[in-house]
Amino acid sequence: MIAKKKHKISFCTVCMNRLSFLKETLPKNIENNLDYGNVEFIVLNYNSTDELDQWINTEMSQYIKQGVLKYIKTSEPEYFLMSHSKNVVSKQATGDIVCNVDADNFIGEGFANFINESFLKGENIYLSVDKGTQRDCCGRICLKKDDFETLRGYDENMKGYGFEDFDLRNRLELLGRKVVLFPEKFLNALPHSDVERLKNEYNNIEIKHIYMKHKTPSITELVYCFSNNEVYAGSIVEKSTLNSESIENIFITKKSFEYNIILLDDSWKFGQFIPNDKIIFKEGNISIANNSEYFEVLNEVFCSSLIMLFSQMSNRIKMNKNLTNKRITVNEESYGDAHFE
Repeated sequence: MIAKKKHKISFCTVCMNRLSFLKETLPKNIENNLDYGNVEFIVLNYNSTDELDQWINTEMSQYIKQGVLKYIKTSEPEYFLMSHSKNVVSKQATGDIVCNVDADNFIGEGFANFINESFLKGENIYLSVDKGTQRDCCGRICLKKDDFETLRGYDENMKGYGFEDFDLRNRLELLGRKVVLFPEKFLNALPHSDVERLKNEYNNIEIKHIYMKHKTPSITELVYCFSNNEVYAGSIVEKSTLNSESIENIFITKKSFEYNIILLDDSWKFGQFIPNDKIIFKEGNISIANNSEYFEVLNEVFCSSLIMLFSQMSNRIKMNKNLTNKRITVNEESYGDAHFE
């Protein structure tokens, strides 16, 4: 009997101050897939300030000695950058197939075998989730290392949270790869809030004030003020109630949209603070301090949701631009560069 080929699979995980998650997921993920044999788990310490080093070197040392776990560390990043960090760890993969696994994800028993069987059945494929899957598992993608290098990884022009994974999927499709969906039994994750999700992100740390102005029941202007005095503003539109002809439309969505919330004109206005409490945009001045139409958002949970909106909206625009331009390769100069300790 001829033995089936076993692709070498690299499971790649980035960790920046997520040790509490990794303690639960990593040992279980390794043990559930050790029987596959031809597998490696790579953990990138993306300048964590917790006790990740100590835990890996004491509790996970047996897997490092077995050659199953590879641990790398960089102390350069000041903030968590999703695309860059994923590129850094994936470039270190030695497998035929690279699979991104977020630190809060459980991959399940037999996951490596499922990946191998899928790539034996179809050469020109990649594995991912149904787009309706819970957000915590949307980052799970398996692709050939050769395809990763052809695409030059995740688009590092996407700085905030979200859509870097969908952009990678779009470019795989442009490359001629077809998606195979993960069964739901492999898609489990530790629940956590947006506050926890965003705590190491640049936008979350550097956005100091958020102001709102309701223009219509469907359109709200948002103003984001950063610590370096940069300001971004834009009008957010709820499409389901836009141009409603009756009050019933406010409560019953009669149309479906790919994205119900959009940014007007797909662009943010850019400006800056000046000493007299005004914010300057090319289109003119607005005064937050002296304008009662604007109010500052102070609730932490609501602020987190608006910061998430800013990050995702910005990245979604970049994703759509890549798709419109049928751009397969990104990061023209370099990608995934890092100095390891």
